[in-house]
Amino acid sequence: MSTFEKDALALDAYSHAVTTAAERVGPAVVRIDVEHQSRRYRSSGYPPELRGGIGSGFIFASDGQILTNAHVIEHARHIKVTLADGRTFDAGLMGSDPAVDVAILRIGADHLPVAELGRTPLRVGQLVIAVGNPYGLNWTVTAGVVSALQRTLQAPGAPKMTNLIQTDTSINPGNSGGPLVDSAGHVVGITTAMMPMAQGLGFSVPLDTVKGVVAKVMAQRSEASRGVSLGVGGMRVVLDEALRQRLQLSQQWGMQILELRSSGPAEQAQLKRLDIILSADGEPVTEARDLQRLLRSRQAGEKVAIGFLRGGVTRKVTVVL
Repeated sequence: MSTFEKDALALDAYSHAVTTAAERVGPAVVRIDVEHQSRRYRSSGYPPELRGGIGSGFIFASDGQILTNAHVIEHARHIKVTLADGRTFDAGLMGSDPAVDVAILRIGADHLPVAELGRTPLRVGQLVIAVGNPYGLNWTVTAGVVSALQRTLQAPGAPKMTNLIQTDTSINPGNSGGPLVDSAGHVVGITTAMMPMAQGLGFSVPLDTVKGVVAKVMAQRSEASRGVSLGVGGMRVVLDEALRQRLQLSQQWGMQILELRSSGPAEQAQLKRLDIILSADGEPVTEARDLQRLLRSRQAGEKVAIGFLRGGVTRKVTVVL
């Protein structure tokens, strides 16, 4: 085989990886348009000056829950989300953690395409792809590699951010909040920042940090809502195909526990962080809303049989609400 033929094969493999990843995550990527009040008018006696901003995000739960950067929606008076199919929705803020630049939005839609989350640790040199809306150029795809991990960034006028993913993937204003994915199209982070005047320097919030924010927000909302709960926070994860076949599981997803309320029903039943809930009283659970729906009609003191996955083994436990 000639050098030219080898180069062509390598290029084809690279192109295939990028296009496949972009096609998988693309339907879940959204454009976020924000109307906000200018900072210099907020504390003055003058009428507020309204300005617009553009960012990106991605759907992580099929009932309209969206992840983005906290700075994208900071001081927002109105948030509009545009889906890949062209539909637009007003969005509300479910919760955010500005310290790590992660926010969760919600739109009034259901049965939406969802971005799958990564399952394996990142490695320096690994191919990554970003999808977003830089400068309003909707659904732009850029590719690069992981340049470094656990970076610290101190941007002028912004809080110091730690444990960031550094990439050479092109990131520009408008990319913020969009997904950073691996070659399988699984989300590994949220693009958050680029360094002005620098080339080949982009930064993303890692998936573990994102999961932590989601878990805290979900747990807080569960506690604030009326009715009973298991005392857990978590998010949907894809189940490994080989594991599904070995255990003969029909469902593709489960809800991974990322937050446990101290002395709550789940903790008392010996459920642990990172367990993946598969069912409640025989009904499949693929994400937090499934669990909430199943518990909506229950009363305190009732028992619920929870099926879950731990260490590659399916287990069952009875939880007293």
